[in-house]
Amino acid sequence: MLLRGLLKSKDLVSNQRVYDHVVESVFRVYLLQPLALEVRLGQAATGMQMTPAGLEFTLPALYKFAVFEVQDPDPDPDIQSYTSFRRCLYGQQTQVRLHALDAEVVIAQNHKNVNMSIYRLQTLAS
Repeated sequence: MLLRGLLKSKDLVSNQRVYDHVVESVFRVYLLQPLALEVRLGQAATGMQMTPAGLEFTLPALYKFAVFEVQDPDPDPDIQSYTSFRRCLYGQQTQVRLHALDAEVVIAQNHKNVNMSIYRLQTLAS
């Protein structure tokens, strides 16, 4: 019984790999080293863009970029699903983690569809 619980918790952690990558290696890098992220964005075909107001993206574009980076160079058949990624991103923990970096994600353009709306990572002072 204990082993089954450990396996489930391991799956849960690995199934959040794309989300964790976004928070730690995309959002955090944008806030602390924006030029480094700009180079990475330039190397990938993505709809994400850095603007004077912040990092703007659609959720599908953010997911696609993160999956590209997480899987490079080895494709992972058990990669976190888009639905799971979106659920994690909407969780309260995201804003808590970002507030520790004096930042937040806001809706920049509401198109009444979470997949089409444009979101912005911005500093709290913005």
